[in-house]
Amino acid sequence: MKSMHISRLPDWQLRLEAFVNARRSTPFAWGTNDCGIFAADCVLALTGTDPAPKGMREHRTAKQAARAVNRRGGLMGIATAAFGPAAPAVFAHVGDVVLVNIGKRQALAICNGSTAIGPSEIGMACVSMDCATVFWRVP
Repeated sequence: MKSMHISRLPDWQLRLEAFVNARRSTPFAWGTNDCGIFAADCVLALTGTDPAPKGMREHRTAKQAARAVNRRGGLMGIATAAFGPAAPAVFAHVGDVVLVNIGKRQALAICNGSTAIGPSEIGMACVSMDCATVFWRVP
């Protein structure tokens, strides 16, 4: 799959702040606020373009999500299809999509400087960017 052409809007910083404030207390939910949807919604807010592949917003359970992600080459495959090749996370900038390791699991998140943000059961959570392995530039 070829990556889509997207670019940040001139006011992307304000849009990121508004997105973070709007999602701060929104708990994790499959298909509406899981790691992939959170990252896609953030990119949509910054660029006006939805990078989520067709059908990725239809799952409502962990099992359905796993099938949808696996069909598309995993989280790496989904992000690479949308944004192009991954690069080492040490080069990520605010607003870029990152892949983080949390225990034995991986998740997509958004770089917010020295932390990566994403959904959790109690609302938005932050983890150190030290947990990020790769990133995709959101141009």
